[in-house]
Amino acid sequence: MGDQYIEKSFLYVLCISLMLHLGVFAGLYFFPPTPPVPPKEPVFIDLQQMPEPKQPFEKRQQDTTRRSEQRIRVPKESAPRGDAQTSERQSSPTSAPSRPSQTVPGQPPVAPGSSADSLLKPKKQTGEHTPPAPQLFPGANRLAKLEESYRRTFENDIAEGDTRFLNSDDIAFGSFLRRFEGAVYGVWRYPLEAAMRGIEGITPVRITFNRRGEITNIQQLESSGARILDEEVLRTLRAIGPVGGFPKGYDKEEFHLIAFFQYGGSRRSLR
Repeated sequence: MGDQYIEKSFLYVLCISLMLHLGVFAGLYFFPPTPPVPPKEPVFIDLQQMPEPKQPFEKRQQDTTRRSEQRIRVPKESAPRGDAQTSERQSSPTSAPSRPSQTVPGQPPVAPGSSADSLLKPKKQTGEHTPPAPQLFPGANRLAKLEESYRRTFENDIAEGDTRFLNSDDIAFGSFLRRFEGAVYGVWRYPLEAAMRGIEGITPVRITFNRRGEITNIQQLESSGARILDEEVLRTLRAIGPVGGFPKGYDKEEFHLIAFFQYGGSRRSLR
């Protein structure tokens, strides 16, 4: 292929491209694009011109026709008076015979079934002896006797100052005793079997603490009469951790505490 052929081809392509462009411009000039449709104008409605809604039709009660133009008073009907007991027997023949009302000399008769009549009913006499209601805790007298006996037993230790009762009023050991009591109530439980069977008792113990507030020895002074209660007390004391150090004025290495674990009425109390 020569240079002349290439030049002719280039001229042909250039002419065709020029004609195409001229055709596009002529089309745009003679055939303009369709103008966009303008938006419709909003329609406003005047609500004041709307008719008012009709009220629902209420039915009126029809007027009853009078039988007579004159008013006539009808005599009031009443049942004939009779004996109340007779009427009760007639209405319920299988009912139990009514009890005559109790009267007090100088007082008006009391109507049967009234509240005052129930107060005058005699109490039922039964041959069986009614057992007394159970107490919330084992007898207070027993606890007082136990505490007094142990006070006499440990009188010398109390005098030396290294033994206290849990319900002591000693100000120096007040904080220590309250910490111990809170720790006990956190783990102490009333055995379910004993509570369901109503087993009650008091377990006195003598507890020994070191200076770090740890329990080093537990001495059960007396049994409550139920092994399950005594074992729960020992389990509780072994479960609690240190309760804090001794007061600053206490210079001894050990401290002894006497406490009473009470079980009764599905409740427990420590003193």
